[in-house]
Amino acid sequence: MKDIYETLSQLNPRQKEAVMHTEGPLLILAGAGSGKTRVITMRTAYLMHNGAAPESILAVTFTNKAAKEMRERVKSMVNKGATMPTISTFHSLCLRILRKEIEHLGYRTDFTIYDTSDQLSLMRNIMSDVRFYDKDFKPESILERISRTKNEFTVSMPSAEDVAVEEVTEILYPRYLELLKSMNAVDFDDLLILALKLLKEHPEVLKRYRERYRYIMVDEYQDTNSVQYKFISLLAGKQGNLCVVGDDDQSIYGWRGADLSNILGFEKDFPNTFTVRLEQNYRSFGNILLAANGVIKNNRKRMPKSLWTDKGDGPMVNIFKASNTEDEADWVAERISMIKVDKNIQYEDFAIIYRANIFSRPFEEALRMQRIPYTVVGGTSYFERKEIKDITAYLKIMANPADDLSLLRAVAAPKRGLGPSSINILTAYGRERSLGLCDAFAHAEEIPGLSKKAADSAYSVFDIVLRYREKFKDSSRMAETLKEMIEEINYRDYITSLYKTPEAAYRRIENIDGFIDSLAHYVSKGKKPTLQGFLESMALTDMLDKQEETQGNGVTLISFHSAKGLEFPVVFIVGAEEDILPHKKSVNTPGGVEEERRLFYVGMTRAMKELFVTHTNHRRKYGKETPSVASRFLEEIPGNASRHVDRYEKMEPEQEKAYVKSMFDDIMAKLQS
Repeated sequence: MKDIYETLSQLNPRQKEAVMHTEGPLLILAGAGSGKTRVITMRTAYLMHNGAAPESILAVTFTNKAAKEMRERVKSMVNKGATMPTISTFHSLCLRILRKEIEHLGYRTDFTIYDTSDQLSLMRNIMSDVRFYDKDFKPESILERISRTKNEFTVSMPSAEDVAVEEVTEILYPRYLELLKSMNAVDFDDLLILALKLLKEHPEVLKRYRERYRYIMVDEYQDTNSVQYKFISLLAGKQGNLCVVGDDDQSIYGWRGADLSNILGFEKDFPNTFTVRLEQNYRSFGNILLAANGVIKNNRKRMPKSLWTDKGDGPMVNIFKASNTEDEADWVAERISMIKVDKNIQYEDFAIIYRANIFSRPFEEALRMQRIPYTVVGGTSYFERKEIKDITAYLKIMANPADDLSLLRAVAAPKRGLGPSSINILTAYGRERSLGLCDAFAHAEEIPGLSKKAADSAYSVFDIVLRYREKFKDSSRMAETLKEMIEEINYRDYITSLYKTPEAAYRRIENIDGFIDSLAHYVSKGKKPTLQGFLESMALTDMLDKQEETQGNGVTLISFHSAKGLEFPVVFIVGAEEDILPHKKSVNTPGGVEEERRLFYVGMTRAMKELFVTHTNHRRKYGKETPSVASRFLEEIPGNASRHVDRYEKMEPEQEKAYVKSMFDDIMAKLQS
């Protein structure tokens, strides 16, 4: 074992207190940026140093990435070749137990785990067997309701549609469970459910695992759902050595079953709990923390804590009010360019955080116009999404009818009865006469071997290209022309048919509307707008040319939920408006606004050196400019921690000095380590 006390001396008093308290229930309230992973891994090593057998230590977290990081850190703190404790995700731990013990529940230990596609196939078979052909009920919706039932997660204020799905689920659920077991199969939820059932119904199994895992630690405890809470509580026992680490202020997954009361009620559920608050933040400047504290204190359901730092005040939180959606995106891109030059930092030091990935489009466009590389996290880049690539293919043909590749994509979206054999005949005809594929489509009726149906379909595609190529020459009406073309080819119906849930299809329709909006914006800004110019504006940035300069993947575009656990020197929180943040659905949901406030808090505490928050006077929705109202959360940011900035305002001198000092301190810290 490496010198544990030398490492302990590097901890602050509260961290050291958490590490050295090893007996009985322990609640570690770890604020954002307070070094919780260091505390968990240090505590594991400390337990081993003080004689706890590695086999008796269990650390549970939520993601494979987090578990891997914890294992690597612990490994670096113990002797080479030493036995390692169990560090695992919830699902991996339960799978390990079930592989040894599931025979108690009537399954064989060689059971199969069904993934989503397996579940869908099974549910389709069930619905077919019972002759359930109502198209209003999709297998995906039924399976989602089954998952909620298994995890004891109910929807607040269910809609009529939720109630209807629940009634259908009650009919199909028993058959689903019966068939799963008959095939010796379990789904992903079953890993937790069956492990809990095993411990509850078989005391001898519970006793064996309680005796093995004498020291249990759970990371991100605020994210546990009802089943996970019961499983851990049962495994640890009321008087067990259970240490949970989390932050109620960062509980943002209520929509998927996380139960905030698990962490808020821990001291009551486990008598004689020792509580440690980690409030010293090592990530952010003081003004960022002052602003975040000012917001989150307005939540009623929380455990009191207040983040602080010895890094200095740093720049104030910058609040910018844009005139509209495009103005907001342009300002963010311009500010990123300015800060990069002024501070000599890399593009990957910036993050743009929004409510959901559907808001990425204007920022992607603005960054492209500024030739700034970027990465969209947690989803496909806006310009790489199928619906955008399909529509772009049509536009490319209008701009260049010789683009055979785009034509091939277009004729398949939606499908037009032109299968591989028909395309081969058309292609061969064009090659023999030195014609492009689009011109071959024009002569389809003359081509031997091509069926009349295929010939009619090919000519109709050519007709669309011919007509709309002329229409797009009227640059002032390009957005209206695009909308008209989308309607004529029935693209909305086509894209809706591809997705199994209305929600998924609706997101694609929103992307299509956003694409039309972007063309309208291009027309409004350009002196001589052309279709070719619009297509060129989409392809301005060559990412490969920028790789060496940025040494990374550029500016990060990311949602609040995906940003949790990350940090960036400069953060832009965008779209801070009512109906977006907080989301309009949260206002009438019990606890909804408080979870939205926690979401905003998580975004704020991702910032290390500088934080910008933007909102607009008007936001484009469904092709129309609609008035916007600034988020109520902006009013909760203390005035002494924030300032409203103008478009071209530069950093104040004292803030400049603090920023430079922080950069110098970071460099010195790296050199010393």
